[in-house]
Amino acid sequence: MNDPIIQHGEFIPATQQEQQSTPNIDSRQHTRHSLREDTDKSIVFACDGVTVSLYKSTWRSNKTIGIANIKDIGLGGIGFISRCKLKPKQQVSIAVDDELIPIIIMRVHSINEKLNFIGARWAIEDQQKSLSIIRKVKLLSEKSV
Repeated sequence: MNDPIIQHGEFIPATQQEQQSTPNIDSRQHTRHSLREDTDKSIVFACDGVTVSLYKSTWRSNKTIGIANIKDIGLGGIGFISRCKLKPKQQVSIAVDDELIPIIIMRVHSINEKLNFIGARWAIEDQQKSLSIIRKVKLLSEKSV
């Protein structure tokens, strides 16, 4: 009953506002290497990168859910654009040379009404396996040039 009533036009002090914690790209532990030829070109129009299929595991098999175009890659994970509606903490897989590699979605940033830029980390613990995947993707990137 003794709580103050906020009048119309009053502002809540910044110290009382809820702070939203959004992960920052600078919080990455590993650098990402761009697969883009021209990083100055808008990502919406960028046709460079490596295109892979996205899969979701079901109880029976792996189901194709769409495609992704990998724009950057590193020991920590990948960044790609896709039309797929993915959510943070969701696990999906990418197909590289007919091998399914599990990833966990960390960030989703809407580029426009159809495309999202998605940051994901590897769902595998073996660093040698991650290096092998990175080499394969970089090789595919060089072949497409």
